[in-house]
Amino acid sequence: MTDYPGVSDESAPTDVESAAATRRLIAAVIVVLGPSMLLTLLASVWEWEDVVVTGELPEADEWLAVAAICWLPLVAWIMIRLIGLYRRMQATARAAVEAFHSTMQTVGGWVWRLDADLRFIFSNEGVEAVLGTTADGILGVELDTVMTAGLRELTAAAGSEWRSEARHADGTVRHLRNSVTPVYGERGEIRGYHGFSADITEQVLAEAEQRTRSEQQDAARARITDLLAGGEGLRIVLQPIVDLTTHRAVGAEALSRFAGQPYRPPNEWFDEAWQAGLGPDLELYALDAALARLADVPGDAYLSVNVAPETMLDPRFLQRLDRLGPCAARITVEITEHAVVTDYDALVAVVDEIHGRGARLAVDDAGAGYASMQHILRLRPDVIKLDRSIVDQAERDSARRALMAAMAAFAASLGTTVVAEGVETAEEVAVLRDAGIPLGQGYHLGRPHDDWPASQGLADMVGSR
Repeated sequence: MTDYPGVSDESAPTDVESAAATRRLIAAVIVVLGPSMLLTLLASVWEWEDVVVTGELPEADEWLAVAAICWLPLVAWIMIRLIGLYRRMQATARAAVEAFHSTMQTVGGWVWRLDADLRFIFSNEGVEAVLGTTADGILGVELDTVMTAGLRELTAAAGSEWRSEARHADGTVRHLRNSVTPVYGERGEIRGYHGFSADITEQVLAEAEQRTRSEQQDAARARITDLLAGGEGLRIVLQPIVDLTTHRAVGAEALSRFAGQPYRPPNEWFDEAWQAGLGPDLELYALDAALARLADVPGDAYLSVNVAPETMLDPRFLQRLDRLGPCAARITVEITEHAVVTDYDALVAVVDEIHGRGARLAVDDAGAGYASMQHILRLRPDVIKLDRSIVDQAERDSARRALMAAMAAFAASLGTTVVAEGVETAEEVAVLRDAGIPLGQGYHLGRPHDDWPASQGLADMVGSR
């Protein structure tokens, strides 16, 4: 703690100022009583002088003098008590000042005091953490050169809190939460201010980030709500799923494409919807558009649609399958991973409902992580879609080829079909055939397109080496 010249320790805490006033009162009483006792004693002796010297009978004033002398021991006892009280209050005041100093050094913030000209006349060491300067270095500095505050802010904030900005010694801007209490003189004039400031920069930045996130979510919600209400911002394209032996498209995956400029990938739309709390709504909207394309798929082929676990648990999902009637048997529900599954029992019950309507279940991204393998073990899907990371350049990697063969054998033991995703070269097609993977999907086999693919075109691509 550092004091500015001319400011006593007793001026620091307000309660110590009150204690000092009480001590001054007690001292005044002692000063008055001491001489009064002495004068009373002298007057009493003077009154009895005539009685002792002349032998006269004592009169009323002499007896009053005796009474005054008898009163003196009580007065003396009161004086002794007052002197003891005065000394104890001095000790208490010193302890209070020492405690104040100690608190100012260790308090979790910056404690300061201003004079009437709004210059710093007191500071604890907390200023170093807040502003990067020393307690001595801040003394005599004007308030408005340190933070965005002046007399108007101090007057308005008296007894309450307000926020301000301050420039740290390293050049950065710090955000402070401040509280201030005026210090009044004997005539009621303001002699200065006691203040406390805490660095809340991290809190302010977090609040700003939260506001930005909230604004982004509001904007996302508005975009998605407009999309759901307009009905023209989404179209479905079909990417073929090909039999690697017959070169024939046995199915297609329905993929969403969103309108709007600038172009944004589908995953950004769906991620945004989930963050805005509209994930199931957008997925069901896309599902409706995908199921409408079932009429474009040949009767001996199937349509694969993407649905997140949370959307599958929504009662509206099964209602969509119910509307299809027998055509539900041509649907494969491809479970995506937007969130961790916390209730597999509920999801298994939905899978049973899916099978009960004749539809199949596929697990996406198999081999890419623990979650997809959990889905396979817990949900026992009809189709396993092998992740692109396993297919990529497998012709050069024996470990990938071994994993493909193992996955094919594993699927065969469960009576499950394997579809390799991300097939982009003829060499990968050959490796997949050798590993026993029957179906594939990828740009080499067919890009997403508005129309159902021509068989001859598929044969040319699959058969090319």
